[in-house]
Amino acid sequence: MKNFSLPVKAVAGLALGFLLSGTALASFNPVLRANLDRFDPTANSNSGHTVIAECGGAFDGSDFHGQRPAKAKLKTYQSGDMTWVRIVLRNGKPNTLYTVWLRVKGNDQDGNAFGGSPLSGGGATPLAAGSALDQLTADWIGAGSANPANGFMTNGHGRGVFSTTLNFPLHGGTYPFNEISAASLTDIRVNKNAAALATPTAIVDPDNTGVSGPFMIRVVSHCQDGLGHGLSPANRETWFDFH
Repeated sequence: MKNFSLPVKAVAGLALGFLLSGTALASFNPVLRANLDRFDPTANSNSGHTVIAECGGAFDGSDFHGQRPAKAKLKTYQSGDMTWVRIVLRNGKPNTLYTVWLRVKGNDQDGNAFGGSPLSGGGATPLAAGSALDQLTADWIGAGSANPANGFMTNGHGRGVFSTTLNFPLHGGTYPFNEISAASLTDIRVNKNAAALATPTAIVDPDNTGVSGPFMIRVVSHCQDGLGHGLSPANRETWFDFH
């Protein structure tokens, strides 16, 4: 893995001066600090769209701010079955919705595929707590949302911050698809995916030996309609990956 992880023992004594949803973040162990890898702005996302074509910017990577290319940094802190995640994006497209995704479909050391979202059938799911699944389902079946659980907006200077508390361990954990309500699961089966299941699914973590995938965390923009579409990224433009 090109980015570096911080061993918990080496940083256990780190002093932290802010709070997390009423719980002192000092009780969380720092796990990761990394720069996200920039996705080629001329390359197609899985929906077939590019940053250059849909969002604009310069082909030399300087994007919207002269010679300052877009950059993003990731931090994670973990304690038991909870994880706090923070992503800071700089020099992105101003006043634009971005969403963050977690890979749940990968390959084992023999090249055999495993996982995938049991709800949507996709290879990734929104990076959001399991408690957000019902709203994400409604956004997927409906018209979408300008304020999705896994989203953030950039300001007029192209800076945006994504911060979320997950009710599961991001590193070495599973995504709790079982937290979806029976009503929402039925809605998915009727309207989107008749084979949908509420099954916890392993996260594709590059720190797990023998596990591989195109990314663990991905950041995309929604320059085309300015909306998040729940459990599916829909039409989007890929900006950053963490491998």
